[in-house]
Amino acid sequence: MSLSYETCLRLFKKAILNRRLPSAILLSSSSSSLLVNLGMEISRELLGTDPTKHPDFYIVKPQSKLKRISVQQVKDLCRDLYLRPYRESRKVCLLLEAESMCLGGGEAANAFLKTLEEPPLNTTIILTSTRPMALFPTLLSRCLRVSVRNRPFEISPEERELWPEVQKWLEPDSDPEREKLKKIALLHDFLLRAKTALEPGKEEKDPEEKESQEALAAETHERREKFLRLVELAYWHKIQEELEKGSSPKSCLSFIDEIRTIERLNQDLSYGMDENLAIEAAFLCPQRIKNRNS
Repeated sequence: MSLSYETCLRLFKKAILNRRLPSAILLSSSSSSLLVNLGMEISRELLGTDPTKHPDFYIVKPQSKLKRISVQQVKDLCRDLYLRPYRESRKVCLLLEAESMCLGGGEAANAFLKTLEEPPLNTTIILTSTRPMALFPTLLSRCLRVSVRNRPFEISPEERELWPEVQKWLEPDSDPEREKLKKIALLHDFLLRAKTALEPGKEEKDPEEKESQEALAAETHERREKFLRLVELAYWHKIQEELEKGSSPKSCLSFIDEIRTIERLNQDLSYGMDENLAIEAAFLCPQRIKNRNS
């Protein structure tokens, strides 16, 4: 279940006041800007001042052209966290786009794991992710996970260009089976166009770079996940509209099934299943939902 920004902030303030905040927190949402704002607000509450002006505040985000947090960034962070604090006794680390640590074999994630398992005393580590399913299970299991929903139905500027594609996806069909096939075709077509749009730029920019193909795959996956997050958000918005109209919760079951299908697809993809196989399995094997719930 997702919580509103305001609810999350209120609960975190209460936990800080009662000294019951865990050492590692994972904030997830479809909006990266919302996560940055919430992470900064929690850091402000912990440090009692503007975190950007506090010597014991550390912020880490992807810096390389491959959009990764590097092993060296993680090593530098871990070293700094184990040093004595400059002021008072509290240290706070805000690690943005944490899923990027898991790219390229996940060396950065593995280097960070021990610090996450045994953080220094009086240290709070806040991770943010718009793709929590891309994080290693070892990282997920060591964090308090909090899902934050956008303010009411807002989409970022970069997501607006995907909105026409989402509207096509949401168009109903009188034949349920035909509708499933249409969605499979739409998703395949979307991914093909995404790869075609990204590939020429990569070839021009890095014609001989060994990692260019991996970077292209990462960008394509990011675009796919952004599209699926937006579709899921649109279904949640439809559920909210139905409930506000006073409709029976049963009228929302079809939307909930669609959200489960997308969640199942994301999970299969995070486990490394072939993309084409995962898409077809998600939409053509509804029996899997029943088996999981039985």
